[in-house]
Amino acid sequence: MKRVGLLLAMTGTLIACGSNTPPAPPAAGSCGYDALVAGSDYIGGSGVGGFTATGRGFFSTGIVSGDPALAASNGRAFLILRDVGHIAEIDPYCGTPLDGGVYSANVPGAAGTTDPQDVAVAPDGTLWVPRYDDPSVIQIGTDGGIEQTISLSSTSYDPDGNPNASAISIVQVNGVAKAFVALEVLNDHALPLPAPYPNNPSLILQIDVSTGHIDGQTSLQGRNPFGLFFPYGGALWMAEPGDFSSTTEPLAGIETFDPQTQTSKLLVREVAFGASVAEVAVTSGCGAAIVADATSKNATSLVTFDPDAGTPLTTAANPILTTSGYDLQAMLWVGDTLLVGDRTMPAGGGQYAVHAFDRTAGGCVLTKRPDVISLPLPPVAFQPTP
Repeated sequence: MKRVGLLLAMTGTLIACGSNTPPAPPAAGSCGYDALVAGSDYIGGSGVGGFTATGRGFFSTGIVSGDPALAASNGRAFLILRDVGHIAEIDPYCGTPLDGGVYSANVPGAAGTTDPQDVAVAPDGTLWVPRYDDPSVIQIGTDGGIEQTISLSSTSYDPDGNPNASAISIVQVNGVAKAFVALEVLNDHALPLPAPYPNNPSLILQIDVSTGHIDGQTSLQGRNPFGLFFPYGGALWMAEPGDFSSTTEPLAGIETFDPQTQTSKLLVREVAFGASVAEVAVTSGCGAAIVADATSKNATSLVTFDPDAGTPLTTAANPILTTSGYDLQAMLWVGDTLLVGDRTMPAGGGQYAVHAFDRTAGGCVLTKRPDVISLPLPPVAFQPTP
C-alpha cells in the first residue's frame, strides 16, 4: 500500500500573544519552536503547527479530520488522522506537513478506519503503528507499504478479541530494538461505553523489532492506559483513568513501566487525586496531570504530584486550573515551563488558549503567566521538537 493523499486546504495562522500580523510559512527545519501542536473542532476541521513557549509560531488549518493526534519518535514527527486511518509526516521542527509523507494504516480493500493511535520509528526507518479498532500492530515500510501485520486478536489478551492497542515506543534493551505496546484491554460490549474488565488486566507487550515476534508480556497494575506514553527517566509513564465514570477505583492512576526490567509501578492512585487521570507530564522534581471528574461532562482540572515520592501536591479539591467540561487537553514541559491546552470556547468567539505555567526553581509550585498563547482551533495534542 503506497502513500495516499492528505485532504488539505491549508491556510496559515500566526500563533502569538497579542499580534495579528499574518506570517509566511516557516522554512523547513528553521523554526526554533519548542513544541508541535495539533488542534481540532472534533467535527471535521483540524490543523497542525508549532510554537515557542513565549508564543511565537505558525499554525496550518484546513486539514479534513475530526480526530487528529500527534506522535514523535526518533527525530521524526507525525500527524495521525485517526478517523480516516491516515498518518501524515510533518516537519519535526516546524509542524508543517511534508510533501509525499502520508501513509495509510487501514486494511487494504476494507472499508472504514483502523483508528491508528501512535507511531514509533524503528532503527531501519520503518514505522510501527498500533491500531485501536483492528487488533494489530503494523510495520509500514520506507516505500509506504505495509510490510507486516502483527496480530493481537488472541483472546488471551482480551476476551472480545480486540485488546485496544494504544501507545507504542521502541527502546533498545540490551542492544536489541524492542517495541513496547500498551493494550487498554476494554470490554467493547460494555454500555454505555467500553470499560475495563474486572478480572482482565491491561497489558504491555514486548515485540522484537527484527522478527516481529511477541516475546514478552507484562500485566499492568492499573487499568486502561489512556493516550500515549510519556517517556521520562528511562520509564514510560501512563495515565490510567480506569472507567471515567468513577474516581474511586483502586486500580487506576499514574503508572510507570521500565522497559529494561519489564516491571511497572502504580505510582499515584486516582483516589489520591479524587479524579481520573487523563494525561501526565513529568520533569525533574515535578509531575503534572490532567484529571477528570465522574460527572457526565468529565470536567477537567490540572493537578501536580511528586514524581519521586508518588504523592499528590495538589488534587481535584484544590486544583491549579479547572474547567466546566472535558476541556483541558495537551500538556508538555518546555524547560521549567508547563504548557497546557484549553478547549474552553472563548466568550463571544475568538481563539483558544494554551496556558503557560512557570515553576519554582527545582520545585513544583506553578505560577500561571497572565498572557495566553492563542490558537485558531481547540488544542488536542503537543509533542516536543528535537
